[in-house]
Amino acid sequence: MTQTLSAVLRATGLAKHYGDKTVLSRVDLSLQASEIIVLLGENGAGKTTLMRLLAGELPADAGEVRVMDVDLRLHAERARAHLVYVAQHPPLAPLCSLREHAEAMAGFRGLAPSWPAELQALAATFRLERSLDLPIRSLSGGMAHKAALCLAFLSRAPLILLDEPHTGLDVRSALALRDLIRARRDQGTAFVLASHMAEATLAVATRAAVVAGGVLARVFEPTDLAQFGGDARQFEQAVLQAMG
Repeated sequence: MTQTLSAVLRATGLAKHYGDKTVLSRVDLSLQASEIIVLLGENGAGKTTLMRLLAGELPADAGEVRVMDVDLRLHAERARAHLVYVAQHPPLAPLCSLREHAEAMAGFRGLAPSWPAELQALAATFRLERSLDLPIRSLSGGMAHKAALCLAFLSRAPLILLDEPHTGLDVRSALALRDLIRARRDQGTAFVLASHMAEATLAVATRAAVVAGGVLARVFEPTDLAQFGGDARQFEQAVLQAMG
């Protein structure tokens, strides 16, 4: 993939081992503003490990990650100020409400004074208006996940990492998420998504990468994705072939 100093995200030679097991090796990834790359692969292929490396939640055994040209290993706080990561099970404070999480985020990220209105709009998008002031522990798993998505979009970070973002979402919320991702992409936000959904991938991705054998086994560039014409079944077959 083309790498430039202006990349929002640039990872070079990433590797991660657990004992004698190599989970990832020689992974290179570069992402510009307004790009959306979707990571695909079997369970255990290393998608979540790669997401955690990119988010700075897990140290790489080799390689480098730079966010807005800031080295994530050497300057973690500065680099992570430019990104937000939503894990499959977001570690939200159980006794705090979505609004209280947003207030804390507004303070340490320096959000614009209009953030309360934006939070209200995001909550309405995911039908969380009546849950804004409830403690997270009182929400269902799906609602807590939607609360974490609200915070991610509220952050206005130039890089958003979403691991299996459709987990626990009903059809209406999944469509709302797709529209939000597209809208923020048009405003310049870059996204990395880990997913197993071919149809959702084709709906939003500018590129897709298959994680298999510890590497990016195949990268579907924009022209490659366009050839499927939205045919999720055909795309699934190409992904399965790349998995080996």
